[in-house]
Amino acid sequence: MQLRAAGFTLIELVVVIIILGILSVVALPKFINLSEDAHVSAVKGTGGAFKSGINLAHSAWAVRVGSGPAENLPTFGEGEDGEMDFNDAGWPAQHYFTDDEASPQLDNVEDCISVWQTVFQGDEPTVSALNTNDETDYKADYFAINQCRYDYSANTNLSITYDSRDGSVTIDSDPQS
Repeated sequence: MQLRAAGFTLIELVVVIIILGILSVVALPKFINLSEDAHVSAVKGTGGAFKSGINLAHSAWAVRVGSGPAENLPTFGEGEDGEMDFNDAGWPAQHYFTDDEASPQLDNVEDCISVWQTVFQGDEPTVSALNTNDETDYKADYFAINQCRYDYSANTNLSITYDSRDGSVTIDSDPQS
């Protein structure tokens, strides 16, 4: 009776290595996309919160004013930090402590930043002007009449857009665009 040696043949080892290679090629892109998916989710969450804040501010204007522009309207609390200026359609236009504007308008990047900071009532998520070197979560840009875009710093293909003419907030969450 002859004893046979136990173990794998060279062909069996090559087949296992090929199968492992195929699995890694298929599975690796899924793990790489996790970071991108996290960024997309962060922008969608921030955009949803911003949209809710804009709608809440509009509701406060509708209850307290009802029509026409308003300046320094207490919107998020009673302090000056929670006051907003509203355009004639009742949408947040800016946050300044002046009473000299007959019809407040969103008309520059500083207005974009002030609306963002008032809606979020804090330092997070952070925002700064597009043309600055500040390390912030979002970069604000006044890109069209009464419209702001907030580009996500970690991926500038992700952004949130606010149009103060109708209060619309859109979220561009396509990282490939």
